[in-house]
Amino acid sequence: MRYQELFPMPVEWIEDVDESMAAAVAGWAEREVSPGRLEHREDYDDFLLPAIRKLLVDIGCQAMPWPEDTGGGGLTTPNAAVTFAVILEQVASADTGIGFLLANTFSLQSTFGIEPHRDDKLLSELAPAFCGGREAVCSLVLPSYGDGSSEKSFYGLGYQVAAAQENGQWVMNAGGARPQCSGATASFFGVAFGLEDGTPAIALVPSDAGGLSAGEPFKKTGLAASINADLAFKDVRVNDSNVVLTGEDRYRELLSWYYMCCSAVCSGAMLASYEILKEWGDTRVIKGKGQVFKENPLVAALMGEIGGRAATSRILTYDLARMLSRPDIYGPAGGQAVYATATAVFKHVSRAVMKSIDNAMELMASAGYATEWNLERYWRDVKTIETYVVPETAALTDMARHYFDLKRL
Repeated sequence: MRYQELFPMPVEWIEDVDESMAAAVAGWAEREVSPGRLEHREDYDDFLLPAIRKLLVDIGCQAMPWPEDTGGGGLTTPNAAVTFAVILEQVASADTGIGFLLANTFSLQSTFGIEPHRDDKLLSELAPAFCGGREAVCSLVLPSYGDGSSEKSFYGLGYQVAAAQENGQWVMNAGGARPQCSGATASFFGVAFGLEDGTPAIALVPSDAGGLSAGEPFKKTGLAASINADLAFKDVRVNDSNVVLTGEDRYRELLSWYYMCCSAVCSGAMLASYEILKEWGDTRVIKGKGQVFKENPLVAALMGEIGGRAATSRILTYDLARMLSRPDIYGPAGGQAVYATATAVFKHVSRAVMKSIDNAMELMASAGYATEWNLERYWRDVKTIETYVVPETAALTDMARHYFDLKRL
């Protein structure tokens, strides 16, 4: 594993397939991403989209949970969590935005592709889309603050899409739902909605569903790989077979996987930022003293903190992946204990990464903000992820609900 000599984590969890995928993704990054980064490119059509296609289609990342006889990777057991973490860390260290697209894709796929919730009928129907020759990015449409289109909510967050049953289908409506990523370009959306009693459910909605339309892509500071836009649902009809989960436990399980995946993305960004700072510290001399920059005691102290955060963030991310991979030991991913842990890990890792990049920018002065060092791009990407994935107060309340047995919130 890359970085094992610097930031070790328990390698007995890593299998041959994980090593193979890590090597494949590292090769992809060197060929498809690094040359463009040297040119400071962020253009979507000519640079990012070809790289996304290579990763998802040629390497096969988008087909990981599908059966091997359909062209998939055959990752059907919860052990896929560790493989996902390995892949996402490698991808995000090259391009955090592409890592975020893949985090959304893996998380939604976990709801119907991973045992014990494996849905062979749905996998068979979707195999041509995910195991064919075109990229198929998934995006989640989760509850959020604001009015939304539904009066129902989940733990204080309103569902953005309202749904009602009609003739064996779910009919969905929303004026402007904000997906986590790729509203203008995703192939499938995992749309959260409330059942009659407000119980959460997730429906798999293809982007070409009748009545579903995307607005104009909006401007954003980070995640150039995500062409995001609000979605309008006008009597969008979804079959019961496309409702991939119902119930609080199942919904928390999706979020546990999502938070793990996003932690791995942030960890990858942290490792890339470390490399940038290390190169800076190795090649800069303090004027008038002839002293290598990193050998200054104050600089060394701050660098030590940055390295320590990278080490602990990586350990926490893989610990969480291991917990998800062994429900027989730690309990189901949708249980309150695992869910609270997943929330805590994501919040801790994303904060630690932001703090470390802030510190690196301070050390590098104006170079930290300059595009030629790429550090500012990782700052923008991680900050956007931290903002998108889960509202701060909601995450803290979710943790308090478990740790301190809240009754009313």
